[in-house]
Amino acid sequence: MYPVWEGFLFHSAFLVAIVAVAHVLFSHVTVAATWFNWWVERKALLEDKPYLMDYLKASALRLLMLAYTVGAMFGVGIWFSVTASNPRGISTLIHNFVFYWASEWFWFIIDVFGIAVYYYTFGRVNPRTHARIGLILALAASGTLAIIVGILGFKLTPGAWMQSGLSLDGFYNPTFWPMLFARFGLMFALTALYALLVAGSLPKDHPARKEVVPLAGRVGLVGLLVGVGLVLLWYMPSLPEHAKTLLRVPQAIQPVFFAEMAVGVLATFLLLVLALVRPNLAAHPVLAYGALALAFLGLFGAERTREVLRKPDVIYGYMASNQIRYVDLPARGLKAEEPLLNQEGVLKHLPFAVAPGAKAAASAGGGGVDPVEAGRSLVALECSSCHTVSRQTAFLGGMRPLAVMFARRGMTSKEQIRAYLEAIGGFPFMHPVVGTPEERDFMAAYLEKFVREYYGAKAQGGGQ
Repeated sequence: MYPVWEGFLFHSAFLVAIVAVAHVLFSHVTVAATWFNWWVERKALLEDKPYLMDYLKASALRLLMLAYTVGAMFGVGIWFSVTASNPRGISTLIHNFVFYWASEWFWFIIDVFGIAVYYYTFGRVNPRTHARIGLILALAASGTLAIIVGILGFKLTPGAWMQSGLSLDGFYNPTFWPMLFARFGLMFALTALYALLVAGSLPKDHPARKEVVPLAGRVGLVGLLVGVGLVLLWYMPSLPEHAKTLLRVPQAIQPVFFAEMAVGVLATFLLLVLALVRPNLAAHPVLAYGALALAFLGLFGAERTREVLRKPDVIYGYMASNQIRYVDLPARGLKAEEPLLNQEGVLKHLPFAVAPGAKAAASAGGGGVDPVEAGRSLVALECSSCHTVSRQTAFLGGMRPLAVMFARRGMTSKEQIRAYLEAIGGFPFMHPVVGTPEERDFMAAYLEKFVREYYGAKAQGGGQ
């Protein structure tokens, strides 16, 4: 077992979400922007419209200075944050897809060097050669997207990998193609917002601005309609029954997620329509930045929903969110860990226990150890991936705080909480608590204290 990172003030999962969605926004804009720029440049050559190069230069400069720097840093931030929050989950992805990651970096290197070559060769190479550089950049960007989509889709729909253990079966999983094409559509809608922002930086009477704004509106609207349609008609039907059921459970998929997505889609749609009917107004920086901010909100809701659909697993059907394997995987020679942990205890296999006395509990059978401190380590390991389990991550209420859950159900004493822990194995969408009976006593002791700390004197009085 690895150390547990709960986060500070904000739950670790929330911090990962912020970093990941920021990267998604930048990466999706850049992938589609390379195709959009290639199309505009081809249009400039075929229709003899050299003034469009002013837009292309402005777009390429912003991609070079912002998207391929800040966006790339957010990508590195994903590695740091997910490795800290769920090391065994990311380890599984690396061990299964190490060569896929390597090829993704190959495409990304072409991207990083390509955008610099593309920008600095404006007017220095043959125009058709320059357009070919733009096409190479677009193909490389699409390569990075395709590989990441395969790995992300594996986490929710591992498919035949569960039987064969073959990485190709995991990569070409049931949601690979629908997710890939849906993201392609939606990213053109995001890029259209970016194009409006770039075009808005040109003078109002510039011919490139007058031509690019309505073009971005048309491209973006088609991308938005195609993307949303593919999500509803192809991606969602390809989800496992478990995920489809979760979509109908308000406690799992919070209504605010759907509200965020709806606001993002609606704001994008309205601004793109405005680009067709009132081009100068649509290219106003305030509207463009506002639409991008709301699009980020929509992405935040969509990505959080996709993550929750695996609940309670980090890799559906294989590894729980708390990094414990509850199933055998004969193709990889792996056995479920639950029987061993129930027999030998979790603390014995938790060398990085954060709470003082936890190791003593493992080695001395609990004699003389503070049960609350040992329980804190156990609760952090088994519950903190989905719930707030301490005051340090309870800012603004936290994420599904266990203290609130127990208090609402009138379970504020150690005995009541202990009985609930035993019953969890019979609940849908939650794996059973693992560990020895004594370790479950430790967990109940800590959770009783957590409830009282969370609610203060009122909760303490209610639990007596």
